[in-house]
Amino acid sequence: MEKKISVIIPVYNVEKYLARCLDSILNNTYKNIEIIMVNDGSKDGSQKIIEEYAKKYPEIIKVKEQENKGPAEARNVAMEMATGEYIMFVDSDDFVEKDYIEKYVEPLKDDDYDLVLGGHHKSDDEKILYTVPLQNEPWAMYMIMGPYARLYKKNFLEENKIKFIKVNIGEDIYFNLQANAMAKKVKILEYVGYHWYLNTASISNTAHKDIKNVEIDKMINSSYDSLKERNAITDENHDLIELYYFNFIIWVLQWTTGKTKFKDMSKEYDRLFKWLEERFPNYKKNPLIGLNKPKGERLQVRFMFWIFMIFHKLHFGKMVVYIFSRLR
Repeated sequence: MEKKISVIIPVYNVEKYLARCLDSILNNTYKNIEIIMVNDGSKDGSQKIIEEYAKKYPEIIKVKEQENKGPAEARNVAMEMATGEYIMFVDSDDFVEKDYIEKYVEPLKDDDYDLVLGGHHKSDDEKILYTVPLQNEPWAMYMIMGPYARLYKKNFLEENKIKFIKVNIGEDIYFNLQANAMAKKVKILEYVGYHWYLNTASISNTAHKDIKNVEIDKMINSSYDSLKERNAITDENHDLIELYYFNFIIWVLQWTTGKTKFKDMSKEYDRLFKWLEERFPNYKKNPLIGLNKPKGERLQVRFMFWIFMIFHKLHFGKMVVYIFSRLR
């Protein structure tokens, strides 16, 4: 019997893209699905589109409308509404290929996976800008930390109490750090069928003006503390998690200090890397950092890890961040 898949779509002010997203899912070759949309306080015409589709597909589409609480709360509410054995997340301005769901379900014929992961395309209105494929390597689980391009076993999420936390940066990272660490059976697909749309107006693509306005501490402390409480940092995944936090700190500094004075950026730099060193004292010797490591990662990202670590050890890391933050 075919597994039922719950496709969760948080909706917020996406009237321009929502129909495309829904059509791409409804036109999928795999039909045993339900679509759960949570309208998170949209102020445009999104609700009207939701109602039109719900009326046309009443057996497939479930809807909830709520005050704006953010994508984390919207996804948590939708997970409680889900009746499928497995869950997928699709952002409302993104879209998928016709065989997308089928490709993720196929491995379930062979085993009862907690997670099935695939790659994504970064696309605009005209073309695919670049593609992030996954290889069957351990680091593949940390290459795409959004909730999309993944299939989650619902019981696995429930048994391990894995939910999103409400922060203005990294709620999906928190979620997937827990899922990655707790999953016992994982399948990595070389298939790429998710289109992450370059929506310049969306929150996720907005460069934050001031690092002080983003809840970095809440995200890193909550995620790390949760992993420690669960005894989820093991010999097998320690270096992977350590490298991910290193990567996240670099990313945050580059994307949130573009209008920050060097003196203030320097303080944040020292503070965040002190946090990392207190929890991962040997992070500068991480064996996954090198021109050919981590395996499966794109060359430009491997190079970024490697060159930044060199400058960081030489105490020039701040200058690198300062320059790159202004090139964004």
